[in-house]
Amino acid sequence: MSDAVSQAQAQVFLEYLKALPFCRQENDSLVAVHKLSSEVIEAIREHEVKLFPGGMVVKLPRSVLMGLQKHSDEDQPLPAVIVWKKEGVEIWFRRQKSADFPYDTWTDPAAVAMERERAFIGAEHFGADFVQQHAAQREKAQACPSMIPPY
Repeated sequence: MSDAVSQAQAQVFLEYLKALPFCRQENDSLVAVHKLSSEVIEAIREHEVKLFPGGMVVKLPRSVLMGLQKHSDEDQPLPAVIVWKKEGVEIWFRRQKSADFPYDTWTDPAAVAMERERAFIGAEHFGADFVQQHAAQREKAQACPSMIPPY
């Protein structure tokens, strides 16, 4: 993929992020519970994913990405937590037993042990104004409810 195409996709995703209902945590992270929509799936397509627990890093196979896209196309997208930080954007999701994600991980220690995935897209991928865009969103966001753990 060319750098120009990649940069254009990053800008589209940044505009998508600005429309999400973020709340703000004390560490300046912005957190939104959303879904793995087509825009989010496209954003993680070219990035590595870290599996938790354990921290193993993988590149999602095309078949997995197609499965995620199929859920989205059928109006049954998997839930996700999107965390916008100064360093980049984290996208947390769980493919197995996903219906209660992420709420179960916030309240049930057993759910934290279930396999979940985190994609990370670094700030450098988005261009020079990424930090300013983050700051602008941070100013607009309300404080997160106390049930949401720090990300």
